[in-house]
Amino acid sequence: MHARVSDIATANPETSYSQDEMLGLLGLEGDRFAETIFARGGIDKRHLDVTADKLGTTLQERATGTEELLVQLATEAIDALDVDPQEVGTLITAAYYSLGGPTIAHQLVAHYDMDPSTDKYHVAGVGCASAVPLFKLAGQALRDHPDRPALVVGVDSMSGVMSRINGSDARPKAVSLSLFADGCSAALLRSSDDPAATGPAVRATRVHQVPGTLDAVGFQHARDDSFFRIGRELPAVAKTLGPLVDDFLADQGRTRADIAHWLVHPGGRAILDGVQEAVSLSDEQIAVSRDVLARYGNMGTPTSFYVLHETIVQREPRPGDLGLMITIGPGVTAGFMLLEW
Repeated sequence: MHARVSDIATANPETSYSQDEMLGLLGLEGDRFAETIFARGGIDKRHLDVTADKLGTTLQERATGTEELLVQLATEAIDALDVDPQEVGTLITAAYYSLGGPTIAHQLVAHYDMDPSTDKYHVAGVGCASAVPLFKLAGQALRDHPDRPALVVGVDSMSGVMSRINGSDARPKAVSLSLFADGCSAALLRSSDDPAATGPAVRATRVHQVPGTLDAVGFQHARDDSFFRIGRELPAVAKTLGPLVDDFLADQGRTRADIAHWLVHPGGRAILDGVQEAVSLSDEQIAVSRDVLARYGNMGTPTSFYVLHETIVQREPRPGDLGLMITIGPGVTAGFMLLEW
């Protein structure tokens, strides 16, 4: 029995900003370093629920609004799926942003009047590596409820932790401010034994935490300031993934040549460049990931879901095609997932 990704949908705030507009909103016009980072990041626009007034508030002051946005985006994405939420057997939600309970999973069960005994889990902190472990958890849940689909929701509001540069950690913070955005994706997984199961099958998954990189990615916060930090060493880590990819594929009796669709997490232009170099991918093979980065930025937890969604829409995979998802997130954790259409 394999899990199949039968449907996937996305949702974003209505408001979007170009990189030049974000520079103005953040008060960074004329800052040579910031202007260079914003221009070279491979992003054209980002969806963000942010205003000048919100940037003047603390993380704590905007917490209620951020939590409400997360649930709003989650319901918009779920409503776009071809499923009655009351039919779901397992609900898994994930966000890097979390201030405790009730979790997003609890709130969705109440919103949709789902069966009170529905298995529900909320995973915090997996961030950009999320799709691989979340889909693996969903597959395990389907073994207990093969006749009921599993619903996986990844959502983040990076605008909820944005603040203007105040002199401390200026350059790392400018990098963070140039990349992140808000978004949500919901994926419906069914057992391959389910007559309604369609879409790519999850054939294998693996995660690998890279030793010595614990501080390379993380959430920096103080009483009056916060931002999500990406260390300058992360692109170098991306360049080391080639042997891990080969080992993962070899264990499935496959090689790089067998992969028709490469689904690389668009954590940033330098990260995509690093993976492209490490795995010897052509510009065409990584084009969908660059397109997601350009149109949405890095949304944290749901971003790899978007790459899967856009691969299905843009590439229209044929039966028998193989896809390999590669994610990179906090830890630093690399994730690999083999998909078969």
